[in-house]
Amino acid sequence: MQTVSSEASRSGMLTTLGATIGLAFGPSVIANLTVTGYITPIEREFGWSRVDVSFAFTLVAYMIVIMSPLQGYLVDRFGPRRVVLTSIPLFALSLASIYFTPSNIYVYYLLWAIVPVAGIGLWPLGYLQAVTPWFDRKLGLALGCANAGIGLGSTLLPMFLIAPIIAARPGEDDWLLGLVTLGGLLPFGGWRTAVLTLAVLVLVVSWPVVAYCLREPSAAEVAARKQSSAARSFGLSFEQARREPTFWVLSLGFFLLGVTATSLVTQQAPLLQDAGWTPAETFRLQTTFGFGLLFARVAVGFVIDHVFAPRVMTTVSIGGALACILYAMYPDVGYVSALLLGFLLGAEFDVLAFLIKRYYGNAAYGRVYGVIFGVFYLGSGIGIWALPKIRELSGNNYDNGLYVAAAILVASAVLMTFMPKYRYSAGHVADAAATSAPQRA
Repeated sequence: MQTVSSEASRSGMLTTLGATIGLAFGPSVIANLTVTGYITPIEREFGWSRVDVSFAFTLVAYMIVIMSPLQGYLVDRFGPRRVVLTSIPLFALSLASIYFTPSNIYVYYLLWAIVPVAGIGLWPLGYLQAVTPWFDRKLGLALGCANAGIGLGSTLLPMFLIAPIIAARPGEDDWLLGLVTLGGLLPFGGWRTAVLTLAVLVLVVSWPVVAYCLREPSAAEVAARKQSSAARSFGLSFEQARREPTFWVLSLGFFLLGVTATSLVTQQAPLLQDAGWTPAETFRLQTTFGFGLLFARVAVGFVIDHVFAPRVMTTVSIGGALACILYAMYPDVGYVSALLLGFLLGAEFDVLAFLIKRYYGNAAYGRVYGVIFGVFYLGSGIGIWALPKIRELSGNNYDNGLYVAAAILVASAVLMTFMPKYRYSAGHVADAAATSAPQRA
């Protein structure tokens, strides 16, 4: 029994490491959190409006809405490892195809819309579902460490990869750029080469690491866990979960977060460039945002093991509202706003992944997570289009949109105060009491 426990501990740590690396090079970072650096260069190259350029990322969000329930089904049906490893090369191929974007906005939209479909297994659910079976009492910390990969990628990729490549010029001695441009046969530097470089790294870095690290419990390990604590599968069915008031509160709260959070991330570089910041300064700000996200992923994961998680979400949502106001009134302190926004993005999916197990158990974890994750991106699609549109209608000024975003984040914070006590505490064994209504906090 001790040998099985020791091996399970090692497998849990390796799986968490694999999830961290996979998420660092996954679509959450590459197709969402770092796209802000591409918007202005694409706008200049093709002469399209900012609203038109940004609409590609609205399509990404809506494709996530469509794909999320399917991802939940695939992960529950085939297990996270097979789904993730199949998706990585497809995701890399979809990124590489963006390099060849012609001066046709509909092809541009199509190429970006394919990305979340090709990367269906690589949204956080796939990795978090792999991590969850290995932990119980330290679940929040484990999820935080896995999700830290999104912060790690958001911190390092803009400053050390995307920004230098976009700014690169022919003649500079850079072996990586030489590799992805096939020794100079393809055009050098710019946003296209940045995306192609990321595609190469996804394939040659992410896939081998994830293939080695990501583990699923064996039959012996599952049996041992059933004997020692809660069964691997316990809790409410999806039909039972969706009848719970908490399900609808979470869905509405994360819809409102989606309307604001992702749109702010995609537009923070353009809005600060409108305020007089240079492209280099906005990429440094993106690194600050990534650091805030990285810190929150780990810190929030630890905190929610000890503090009621909805209260944590309320706090970071209010911080996000403050970031919106600071962006509008004091753009010179953009680094503070980026840090607060990083805390918000860093906390939200840590909290969601944690709350699903605490309120509904494991039985329908993938489907519940997939639906709420999809609802979040339904809101994201609206926000990504609406924020630059409000700017356009306001005389190319983001302020009105930022004030609306602040109000929405406050509403989301208030919603979280209505969440009741957990149905399943750490170490809880499913029993007849599992079906009783939760008490108010």
